[in-house]
Amino acid sequence: MKRSILKRIFLLQISLLFFLPIMGQDAVEEQIKQTAAQRVAQMNDYISFMADKTNDLETRQYYKKQALNLFAGRGYEYEENGIRKEGVRMEITSVSNTRPRSKLMRVYFNGLINLSYQKVSIQSTELAKIKVSNLQRIDNNMYVCTCYFDQVFIGYRDGIPIYKDITRKKVKCYVEVQDVEGGSQEYVVLLGDVHALDTKRIK
Repeated sequence: MKRSILKRIFLLQISLLFFLPIMGQDAVEEQIKQTAAQRVAQMNDYISFMADKTNDLETRQYYKKQALNLFAGRGYEYEENGIRKEGVRMEITSVSNTRPRSKLMRVYFNGLINLSYQKVSIQSTELAKIKVSNLQRIDNNMYVCTCYFDQVFIGYRDGIPIYKDITRKKVKCYVEVQDVEGGSQEYVVLLGDVHALDTKRIK
């Protein structure tokens, strides 16, 4: 029997589950989109926590582990459409180099924790303002969508902000809907690659 990408991943990974009563199709789709946005907002919170140097190194490493759990393969090897991938990836840019460069998510997180700035602030679009594309149904119980958000990065030295930018990003979300006992449904959400769309300097 053909198994979906998330079904394969779910058997190996720990995913956060959402239990909701069965409802009309439109309401289901809206709930799926909201759940995807919540997962993206959680990723952004973890990124902010990792970059915050007022947290000790052990705490930031903890948030790295929690963040990787949000992604397909938990940041390591996974399979998509029959193709083995080394891991999900994060595109990075800067105002001096707007061409996106791709890093494995686990490598990106390591770099985030070890940035050379004395202080780092990363703030992202709040949950209610995250844009979610229409759902694409790829199987009987499988959907994909894309979430869009902005991320503001500020690096400080001697208490003075020396670098500031804002980047528009998008992330692919995989959602599997599973029926459970009691007439409820279970929503399993995993994140895919994060792409950088546009970066601008903040004055």
